[in-house]
Amino acid sequence: MKRLHAGLLFGLLSLAVSQSGFAARFDVLAGSDYFVTQPGTSFMGVPFNGVPTGPGNSDTIVERTQDVGLGLGGPNTGTTPLLMTQLELVSAVPVDFGLGVGTYYITLQSNRATGGPASTGTMSIFLAGGDDLMPSTPEGTFTSFFDVFFDVRLGSAQGPIAQSGDLQLSNSGGSWDANPAPTDFLVPGLKGDVTANFHTNKIQDVDLHDMDFFPVGSVTETSGTDTHVVTNAQSPEPGTLALIGGALLVLSRLRRRK
Repeated sequence: MKRLHAGLLFGLLSLAVSQSGFAARFDVLAGSDYFVTQPGTSFMGVPFNGVPTGPGNSDTIVERTQDVGLGLGGPNTGTTPLLMTQLELVSAVPVDFGLGVGTYYITLQSNRATGGPASTGTMSIFLAGGDDLMPSTPEGTFTSFFDVFFDVRLGSAQGPIAQSGDLQLSNSGGSWDANPAPTDFLVPGLKGDVTANFHTNKIQDVDLHDMDFFPVGSVTETSGTDTHVVTNAQSPEPGTLALIGGALLVLSRLRRRK
C-alpha cells in the first residue's frame, strides 16, 4: 500500500508540472546543511582538514533561514539568505601564520567569546521538476555565495589569533534532492526548525508540496586559489553501528561483574 500511495502521489505531482511552469506550489523548507570537509580543501596555499565537532561529525554547518516558494505558474528559481553557524578546520601540515610553526585552526569570528561579525550569504535554488520521492534523480541545481569572517588560531580553536580576514566563497551548479540518500545524517524537526535537515510534518499533495534540501555529491566553494570542498555528513554504516553496540554490551557486562 505504501508503494502504491507513493507511486500515485508521484504521478499526481508529475501532472502538476507543465511546460509553462508549475501548476502546484513547491516549498523548499528552511533548514540546516551539515557538511564534512573533504580532501582538496586549501586556504592560503595550505591544505586543511575538518574538525568533527557538530552533529554527524560535521565541521561546517549552514542555515537556510527562509522557505523558498516555487511554482504556481511562476518562476522556478528562488533565493534564501544563508548563515554559517559552524566552521572548524585544522591545518594538515605544520605551518607558520605569524605565531611560529605549528598547527593552526580556522574558526568563525562569530564564535569568539566576545562576539564577532556573522558569516552570511545567499543561495539561489532552481527546481527542474516535481519531487520524485526518491534520492536517485536530483530535483534541480543551486548556486551559493558566502562572506566568511574567519580567524586563524594557533594550537586550538580557542588559541591565540594569528590572523583575521574576510573570504568570499561561491559555488555554482551544485545539484540537490528533496530526499536524503540512505547514508545521509538526519537531524529531524518540525517545519520552522532551521536546525533540522529532515522535517517530519511536511505537506505533500498536488496543491502544496513541502521539500527538504540535500546537496548531492560534493560541493566546491572557491575564492581565487582558496577552495573548500564538502559533502553531507554521513550516518555510521550498519557494520559500525553493530560494532559500537557490541562494545557497549561488553562494557555493560563488565560493569555488572564488578
